[in-house]
Amino acid sequence: MQNKIYQIYENIVFSCLLLYGLTFLIDTKINFITTAFFINIFFLIYLKKSFPLQLYYTKEFKYYMYIIVYFLLMVFLSTILSDGSLSIYKSRFINPLLGLFTIILFPMNFKRMFLLFLSFSVPLFINSLVVIYQFYLGNTGRPTGFCDSHYMFLAVTNSLILPIVFTLSMYKSQLSKKIRIFLFLMILIGIPAIIFENTRIVWIELAIIFPLIILFSIKNKVKAVFFIVLLMLYSIFIFNISPSSVNRASTIPSTNYATQSNYERILMWESATKMFIDHPVVGVGLGNYYEEYMTNYRSSLSRETQGHPHNVLLAFLSETGLLGTSGYILLFIYLYYYTITNYIRNKDVFSLSFLFCLLAFTINSLTDTIFCQLGYRGNTSLFWILTGLYFILNKHLIVLKFKA
Repeated sequence: MQNKIYQIYENIVFSCLLLYGLTFLIDTKINFITTAFFINIFFLIYLKKSFPLQLYYTKEFKYYMYIIVYFLLMVFLSTILSDGSLSIYKSRFINPLLGLFTIILFPMNFKRMFLLFLSFSVPLFINSLVVIYQFYLGNTGRPTGFCDSHYMFLAVTNSLILPIVFTLSMYKSQLSKKIRIFLFLMILIGIPAIIFENTRIVWIELAIIFPLIILFSIKNKVKAVFFIVLLMLYSIFIFNISPSSVNRASTIPSTNYATQSNYERILMWESATKMFIDHPVVGVGLGNYYEEYMTNYRSSLSRETQGHPHNVLLAFLSETGLLGTSGYILLFIYLYYYTITNYIRNKDVFSLSFLFCLLAFTINSLTDTIFCQLGYRGNTSLFWILTGLYFILNKHLIVLKFKA
């Protein structure tokens, strides 16, 4: 009887995780990741005598947990010392972590991890087909397919998923040839969709990262360069059938007042910097950025009323000061250190995949506030999930075993 209950528990929790991935791009009434977390906790308590949980972890994972605790603690301290909002702290920093703590308290194997990754990737692939169809019908603005959220939510999702997909498709590993071909097909369909979506920072980051993926994945550098040229020609061809995308691309280097989105970002960065200089230790407080910006720091040249500075580092500095920002910086320094040292040691596809995912996310963070923000909680949750999966793949995060 207990064995049957345990099997039901595993099926329910993993089904919730898959449903979370499959419905990631659409607005559902059920938060499947929260559901999975609480069901997981309930069964762990219920089954603790029959199937006691045994946790195995290395010092690398222990350091990671210490850094997460430090990160949360520093932001919490800056919040209470600056009269920030604790409800916003919970929403932006605690809730997105439920995905990470669900998968590290659940028995994961390679098959489950790959299926979970596909549950995010396949809907993104289908959505790319819908975006291409929307472009065909005449939507030359910011088509998002069936994605219910803001176009930047889709852009960040692309930044997190596509570098991993492309690396897995290019790098010879234990994945079968059929799976690698399917993943590469996802990239071939994803490139036109990304171009038609007209998000410039995604173009920039993938223009940097995709050639690097090819160079690191193909040993014969002549073949690698040839492949890069083919990919460039393919992308240029797609750009040429979308005049609106060509126009968007031409504005990338512009800092003129006429190019509003670029000039506005410069003004917001200046305002956020002044905000940090005036409140260097704890910032203005979580949830107080917009009011401070509109009341005291908005430039007279500004034409927009934004609730964040379109830069993750400046968002942390302005809202949480040096106290909260120290945790953010330490977190990403450790993730880069951990990933790079693992790749140097093992030369494995998963370290390379996560490294490029991390790099894409970092580049995207330069022009948008995509980490631990209200509009990007889903992206933050996905980031934590991918990070957790990477630690599990390395057998550093936690190896879970249940013994009757």
